[in-house]
Amino acid sequence: MNFIWDAAIKAKRQGLTKEEMTYTPAENGSPYYELAFDYLNRKEIGPEPIPVNELFRFSAIFQYLLHPDVRYVLEKDKEAFIQKAFDCLMHILCEVDLHHGITRQECYVRKLRQEILQGVFGEEAAAVVRDLDMEGQLTVAEELFQTMQCGSSLQGFSHAFHRLFPKGILYQSRLSPNELYAYLDEPRRQPREDMWQLFCHLFLPLDFSVRVFWQVHFGIIGLDGTMKDQIALF
Repeated sequence: MNFIWDAAIKAKRQGLTKEEMTYTPAENGSPYYELAFDYLNRKEIGPEPIPVNELFRFSAIFQYLLHPDVRYVLEKDKEAFIQKAFDCLMHILCEVDLHHGITRQECYVRKLRQEILQGVFGEEAAAVVRDLDMEGQLTVAEELFQTMQCGSSLQGFSHAFHRLFPKGILYQSRLSPNELYAYLDEPRRQPREDMWQLFCHLFLPLDFSVRVFWQVHFGIIGLDGTMKDQIALF
């Protein structure tokens, strides 16, 4: 880790909140590194404050605020204020770092994810999405954003299907093009069943129907691989 944004990402992956993270000016910082941990290859964030070489990138801000002459005036009874102000400024600068280079679409997707988790699309949808990891939540938000932008379609449904159920196979009936068949190579358990119901509710076009098969594939005449062992009949 070398930058404050790197430490923030590591902390989030460890389950720490922003409130549990604090930054403090490094006493013996290196001119080549922004974070001043005791050893360079540190990969985890602990409960102690994160030491930062504030002059590595932000000298224009801190060369005055933390100048010895300024601190001499304040240190008598304001050292706690200096520490708190430094921590707040570092959190703000870290947020700027994390959002630097982000696209407008990604902003919309992140906002949409927040709305899903807050129950804007229903409490059932929020409960299902909360059980996903961050990557899964963003995938749902990305596909929903595309559907809201382009409208519901078979192509969009198929794209979302292969992202949310990567081991699944989607079939379209030759006799009735609006009938779909989905095979999911996994046991039928309640969390995945809930995810499937939410997926169909969000992405399946109104004029299409889909029948799902869990774990056991249905037999297809002419495909030997589906006509042996256990097969589902319908």
